[in-house]
Amino acid sequence: MTIRKSSPLVATLLAVGALLTISACGGDGASAGTAPADVDVEVRAIDSIAWDAKSYTATATDGSITLFGANDSSLPHNVFVVDADGNDVGKSINLPTRGSSSTLEVKIAPGEYRIVCRIPGHTGMDSTLTVD
Repeated sequence: MTIRKSSPLVATLLAVGALLTISACGGDGASAGTAPADVDVEVRAIDSIAWDAKSYTATATDGSITLFGANDSSLPHNVFVVDADGNDVGKSINLPTRGSSSTLEVKIAPGEYRIVCRIPGHTGMDSTLTVD
């Protein structure tokens, strides 16, 4: 029977690999980043299957707003702007993982809208958006 000892280099590489694996799992509560300076609305998904605010306001410039969506949650989300009849206003933002974010320009008239997540079970993610 042959017994081999691990070299210090192998042990070090295994330890580094384990640390990298642990840090890649998320869980550090890191934010999805900072919104660009020119956005009109910043919407963040938080861990309680909610948006970070119950209501948002924006002023439309030339008939549009710029929306920044960010996922500070451990679950996937999406961001839809809908009118009073439940129709989508523009495209949506997909936020598949913690740390994901995106910016979207939405053509929109002054009025009241809703910002929702359409993933089943995320019905609590329904906030008001008032556009001036």
